[in-house]
Amino acid sequence: MKKFFYIVLLVLIVGGFIYVYPEIEWSSPKIDIKLESENIGTRPFDIEVSDEGKGLKNVSVVLSGAHGESILVNKNYPEGIKGDKITVKLDPKKLGVKGGPAELKVSAEDRSRLKIFSGNKTKINQKVNLDLVPPKLDVISTDQYINHGGSGFVVYKTSPDTIKSGVTLGDYFFPGYKGNFKDEDVHMAFFAYPHDVDPGESITIVAQDQAGNEKTVGLIYILRDVNYRESDINISENFVENIMVPLMDEDSSGLDHKEIFLKVNNEMRKKNDATIKKTGSKSEKKIMWEGAFRQLSNSKVEANFADERTYILNDEPIDKQYHLGYDLAVTKRYPIEAANGGIVVYADELGIYGNTVMIDHGMGLLTLYGHMSTIDVEVGDSVSKDDIIGRTGETGLAAGDHLHYGIYINGVAVRPIEWWDKKWIKDNVSAKINQASGEFNSQDTGTQTQKNSIDSKSE
Repeated sequence: MKKFFYIVLLVLIVGGFIYVYPEIEWSSPKIDIKLESENIGTRPFDIEVSDEGKGLKNVSVVLSGAHGESILVNKNYPEGIKGDKITVKLDPKKLGVKGGPAELKVSAEDRSRLKIFSGNKTKINQKVNLDLVPPKLDVISTDQYINHGGSGFVVYKTSPDTIKSGVTLGDYFFPGYKGNFKDEDVHMAFFAYPHDVDPGESITIVAQDQAGNEKTVGLIYILRDVNYRESDINISENFVENIMVPLMDEDSSGLDHKEIFLKVNNEMRKKNDATIKKTGSKSEKKIMWEGAFRQLSNSKVEANFADERTYILNDEPIDKQYHLGYDLAVTKRYPIEAANGGIVVYADELGIYGNTVMIDHGMGLLTLYGHMSTIDVEVGDSVSKDDIIGRTGETGLAAGDHLHYGIYINGVAVRPIEWWDKKWIKDNVSAKINQASGEFNSQDTGTQTQKNSIDSKSE
């Protein structure tokens, strides 16, 4: 009888072990607090939690400070959840918290039954500093008259705790640049009002500190209407076969003429424009140009900026695109002059634009030269206005020898004609720099020199 009892007990023990063992997990959850610094403000931050075994059961986030303790997160999980990314955003008024030292307490529990009634727990306490005061921001320059599709320029001052600032317009952000005045907190920013953004969009200057607190000031402006042309362009099958097929980076067999056209004019164009955007977003932090920008000498404008083109193949409209520049023509293989001073940041083939050169003129301003037959500069070369950078051609998606010329601000195409106009530059750029210089005493070799050169050498 006793032997039978021991056998039953052993079976129960083994059976219980077999039943319980899969529910036991030896490792604890992992916690990763994604803070860029010890300062916490109104900017959201993420906390990543994970458990490799039975999965998460509960996560809590508590903020402890002079105000007491505030529960920011208390989240229970259903079975099978192995990981989560929790976004935390402080609401100072709701929580009643003020600035100063605090502690962030994060706890995660898994579903292991190692401890019978509770799982494995991981706790992390991280000291933080509550910074809930946004930077200061003051707009210095006034009189914002902007052409639809054109450029704008603003001078503003922030408090020293600002780490990022610039101009926002819809989904676009144009960074501000400092270091051009003796007062290091004075910034300048070029920005665009894109041709395809509807009138009435808010233009806002924003300043952000390390804790993510933001101060915004709306920019008062008057938008001048610009009429852009619409045109139909008939495409022949011969053009598709002889010009577009060689541009493709994939096998065109099995594709009809319409499919080939869309691969190049639509898909490749998007990739090329993304390259321009990426290139234009990296810029020197100072103005490197002087005076009005140069139109290709002796040239005639044959296609305008932001022309809306409908492409027709075999009497069927198949695509619609905007022409984001000027087409300038003189004679075949005509020498191309740099429109102004700067640094060559791109000198290579670029899809529909063919052989292409891009010149960075500083503070986000860039010129593009496309369809070139030859390129006579290299990336990193410094160029001055009128330096020869290559010759016109018909590479890329070109029907004849010409130069495709574009101007961009932080990768966004703008009207080139403004930059050819010395009066526009004087009224919209140098006058605002002069206004700020009088108040903030610009650097002797910096902004004042730039302002004088812009005025004296405008043509």
